[in-house]
This record gives sequence, structure tokens and C-alpha cells, in this order.
Amino acid sequence: MIENASRRHSGSETRQRSHLVQVRCTVEEHAQFQAAAERAGLSVGAYLRHQGIGATGPRAARRPPIERTLLAQLLGELGKCGSNVNQIARTLNTGGDEPPWLSRVMDEMHATAAAIRRAMGKAA
Repeated sequence: MIENASRRHSGSETRQRSHLVQVRCTVEEHAQFQAAAERAGLSVGAYLRHQGIGATGPRAARRPPIERTLLAQLLGELGKCGSNVNQIARTLNTGGDEPPWLSRVMDEMHATAAAIRRAMGKAA
């Protein structure tokens, strides 16, 4: 459905894109559009514009695609490091004081893991 955008929108008075194209899709189709756009490093709108007319538009900035597989591997390696740090802490706790740096390292590892999960679109 193509409509003339007669309502007042924010932005420039000289906005060239004054028509809105709306398409209804299923949840699965929407997920496919988002995944394809992400792989192309574009927004969904820029991706669909490129598929339909061969041009992404003047302001479409390519985004680097998120390498989910690499991030998942990194998260696994970070988990192994965390396990090793926990073993070090347990050993140190049985015979003496915990080094002051240990809790800081653990906090940084938790923050890094949370950032990786957010980048992957998972709950932190």
C-alpha cells in the first residue's frame, strides 16, 4: 500500500521521501527480513529498498555484520577462563588471603560476557 505522507514528520522541509510503502508480513517473514538485512549490514528499510530498486539510498550506512559464530566461540573461551579464575580463587582461599586483583578480574569477565550476549541479541 502506498500512501502520501501528508502528516507532519520531524526533519527537513525538503524531505524527498514523502511516500510510505507498508507491507504486512508474518513473524517468520519479518525475522527473515531482519536476518538478511543484518547479513548485508543494512537496516531493514535500506535492504528492502536495495532489493526492490537496486539502491540503498543516500544515507544508508553499512553496518559491519555481527559474527555470531565467532562471538559464541569467544563467549565459550571466556567461560573457560572464568572457570580457571574460580579454581585459582578456591585454591587461594584455602591457604590465605585473596589477591586484590581477583575480584576485579571476575567483574571484568562478567561485564565482557554480558556485552557479548547483548551483541548477539541475547539477554545479558
